[in-house]
Amino acid sequence: MIHFYWALPLGLTLFAAAASANNASKQEGSLDPLLLEEVLATAEISYPLLLAALQEREMAQGKALSAEGAFDTKLSLKSEQNQFGYYKNRANGARVEQPLADWGGEVFGGYKRGQGNFGPWEQDILTLSRGEWSGGVRLPLLRNRETDERRTDLLLARLSVELADASIEKQRLKLLETAAKSYWDWVSAGRKLEVAEALLELAQARIRQVEEAVAAGEVAAIEIVDNQRALLERQAAVVAATRELQNAGFELSMLYRDAQGKPQVVGRERLPEFPEPAATPPEQVEEDLRIALERRPEIAGTLVEVRQSQAELGLARNQLLPELDFTAQYGRDAGDGSITKRGSEFIAGVTLKSPFQRRKAKGAVAVQEAKLEQLDQKLTFARNRVEVEVRDSVSALDAALQRLELARAELDVSQRLAEAERERFELGDSTLFVVNLRELSAAGARLKVIGALADCHKAEAVYRAAAALY
Repeated sequence: MIHFYWALPLGLTLFAAAASANNASKQEGSLDPLLLEEVLATAEISYPLLLAALQEREMAQGKALSAEGAFDTKLSLKSEQNQFGYYKNRANGARVEQPLADWGGEVFGGYKRGQGNFGPWEQDILTLSRGEWSGGVRLPLLRNRETDERRTDLLLARLSVELADASIEKQRLKLLETAAKSYWDWVSAGRKLEVAEALLELAQARIRQVEEAVAAGEVAAIEIVDNQRALLERQAAVVAATRELQNAGFELSMLYRDAQGKPQVVGRERLPEFPEPAATPPEQVEEDLRIALERRPEIAGTLVEVRQSQAELGLARNQLLPELDFTAQYGRDAGDGSITKRGSEFIAGVTLKSPFQRRKAKGAVAVQEAKLEQLDQKLTFARNRVEVEVRDSVSALDAALQRLELARAELDVSQRLAEAERERFELGDSTLFVVNLRELSAAGARLKVIGALADCHKAEAVYRAAAALY
């Protein structure tokens, strides 16, 4: 009776050699396994598209700064001379204006000096010898009191910064979800390659033993051919699995980068073991859903859009009001000159202006009221979408855990069947072809376990992104 290599329990036969080789490579390279946290951290600080998205905030902040320019202090200077006409004179002056960000309107002050001969229509330019100092204020009483175009533009620009932050956060969550999926695809591909290599090693180890058995007349010569077929088939499987691992490594390198932002292709010596997945308790799901409804950028961004539309609606309603402005100004001349320019003067009054139809303002109000209703529906849908995504990812994780349990049970059965088939072969009641089929079946069950493990962790990645837990 000849005892072939497959006399070992099939679980050890398929994976002991691959695990030994993997451990040896780790010892030679003395590198720690690549952890998911390291990939996520690297992606967050060096992924080019996320870095590009961060410029959205810079651009929005630039626009906000530009909008603040509407409240900049303004200085104007004026100098005129008339030396060739009947009235010969010269006038110089300076004026400072400061818009009021809280109340609308503006405060202003200035100095002017006008000397010479002025026509009757220009007497306001004439001053005493040392000029006139003046100051005053203009305040809106109806339109532009609560808000105006300058304040609305500034508020919209500042809200655009928050909108950019929401957009960046959305891209960040998607990036981390993608990075996690790529990581688990890479781990899965590495483990699948180990299974393919273990099957190949079995076929290689049997070559000499089968040849000796054929020479002794204990098995048919066709078993050599069948083992050669299995060898070629498994070599092709190793090539395919190697290519899958290489592809997964390249995809992972787009997210795992060095300090200079250059993609890093990680070798299989850094492959980690699959952590044991676990289901999320129902009470935790409800708590995470509550958090998601507060944190998800789609909802936060829509709420910012609502505030923007409310600001624009406030401006449109403001335009329905008549312009009623109060103005007060004090001035005093100094020096010598016309008696009419001596002493102080104080001027105060109101101006009223308003179109009758106000169709432009009414149309703007109608537009913004419709937009707010539209955004309310959009917000409702966003909240529904978040809840669906969270619950769907939980469902996907639960299903993956069930598949994992079934795959492990199938693996156990397949290994026992393969072991029984080996014993039948040793008794002469089976063939190497059937033994190979049982081995492939066990290997297929092992691949299902690996796939289910990967699906569990990828479903968890989707869940963390859906619940905004990253």
